[in-house]
Amino acid sequence: MRTKYTFRSAAIGIAGLFLASAANAEPSALVEDISSDRDDVQLFDYLEPGQVIELSASETIVIGYLLSCIQETITGGKVTIGEDESAVVGGSRETADVDCDGGPVVAQVGAEQEAGAATFRNVDDAEAQRLLFGLSPLVRLSAPASELVVQRLDQNESERRVNASSLVVDMEKSGVKLTRGGLYRIKAGDREMVFKISRLAEEQGAPPVARLLPF
Repeated sequence: MRTKYTFRSAAIGIAGLFLASAANAEPSALVEDISSDRDDVQLFDYLEPGQVIELSASETIVIGYLLSCIQETITGGKVTIGEDESAVVGGSRETADVDCDGGPVVAQVGAEQEAGAATFRNVDDAEAQRLLFGLSPLVRLSAPASELVVQRLDQNESERRVNASSLVVDMEKSGVKLTRGGLYRIKAGDREMVFKISRLAEEQGAPPVARLLPF
């Protein structure tokens, strides 16, 4: 029913939707490197669409986008995070395409390339929830854990146990290297996830977004 309060009510409703949307915003990118210590953004922080980062002329930030798999190296200027790429005003931006799990596992590199003749042990109808393009996972925990346990499912391989002293665990720093094409399960307490290492995974130097395992 229309009343003289229609526009005010609509404005309140729109504002409420905006605030709810902002509160539930999904991250679209990851800070892969940053040249200086800052309070607002740090290494391996998630970034959300609409977030603004002001860089000095000498500051550089490397951003990896989770869905578009675009890696940006930005120096100076005002950076506004988008869904698939950043808008940069007053600075320079260089981009590169990288391999990352920006969608369903099979869609990334094709079913034939990722399929194997594996028989899954200790798991029924195993399906990888994540495909990594580096041998050393970068685990970003949604809740604290004291230890991460990584087990291979499709072949015999030694179990890995890694201490988790923070919400970000970089297995590259722990010297953990998994096997190309391997199917793994990661556990932390009563939580677990199945993931796969791509047959195209890089042994060294894979960008963080290529190794990212949100867990």
